[in-house]
This record gives sequence, structure tokens and C-alpha cells, in this order.
Amino acid sequence: MAGFLNVDYKKATDTSILSAGTYEMGIYSVQGDGSKNGHECMVFDMIVRKDLDKVPELAKTNAKHHGRHLFVRVWTAKDENGNDTGAYKQSDLNYIAKAVGIPDGADVKTQDDFMRLCEHKTVRVQVSVNTDEYNGKKRKQNNCFVNTWRPTKYPLQGSKPANTQQEDPFKDNAGSDTEINDDDLPF
Repeated sequence: MAGFLNVDYKKATDTSILSAGTYEMGIYSVQGDGSKNGHECMVFDMIVRKDLDKVPELAKTNAKHHGRHLFVRVWTAKDENGNDTGAYKQSDLNYIAKAVGIPDGADVKTQDDFMRLCEHKTVRVQVSVNTDEYNGKKRKQNNCFVNTWRPTKYPLQGSKPANTQQEDPFKDNAGSDTEINDDDLPF
């Protein structure tokens, strides 16, 4: 019987990045973060949707990379001297809001509220490949600028518009008159 893993270092080679192109993504989570110098950002953990492999226009993107994560950092703005302002560009936040379907005119009170409104939404984004140099080493990396985010062309099956409320499953349920004593419970 084979074990859990037969260690073979030659198989540890998938460090590829996403191909450049248009992707349909699901936003798995959004977290606040920052650099060691204190520059704040929101990190969008996006996953390439698996349900669109058969869509011809996504054959070179979603079908090729479905299930892969892309982490997109949206940084607070800097002033003309390069100092962190501590505030996000309103244009960046509005690109995101429009793409995830936050209604025009909505008053989002806090950053946490905004991040929560973005989670578990689907969006259409443009991913590019750039070469970055850090500490003298060049490497290819993905970029995904928020001005390329759009509403999805392929809403999830069975999804409802964001402004509809779910019906209460206990509505009109009067319950039971049976009394249960704590001594009758097995825990």
C-alpha cells in the first residue's frame, strides 16, 4: 500500500504564474495588511473560477488555470512626496464596488464593511505579466490593476441579486410543546 507522499523533488516545479489575459474570478477573502514600513493595503484573495472551463473565450485563462489563487494588493495612496496618506483612492474603491455589485450611492461606513461586501463575489479582471526586480533578482509576476475589474459576465448559477433577502426558514413554525429535561440529553 502506498503512503501519503512519495517525496520526489523533481515534482516541486509548479511555480508558474497565470497567463496574461481576462479571467473570471471569485473573491475568496479580503484582509487588511501592510508593509513593514507601515504602508497599508487590502489583500484580495481571488480564485480562478472552475465552472467556466468550457467557455471558448476563457480557454486560455480559466480553463488553463482554474482553481489557482491570485493575491491582489490594493494600497493606500501616497502624496506628491511619496508619503503614505493612510487613505485609499476613492477611484480604486469605486472600480471594485462597481465590479462586485455594491449599489451606486451606497454609504459604506468602514473598511471592514467594504471588505465584507466584496467577499464571495465574482468579478472579471485583466491579469498582466510583468518583470520585477528585487534585491538584484529579476522575476516574472502577475499584476491585476483595479481599473480593469468589471462585473462578471457569468453569474454563479442559483445566485440571487445582492439586495434580496432570504426567506426565514422558521417562519410560521410554532415549535413543539414537548419539554426536554437536561437529564434526558446525552451530552
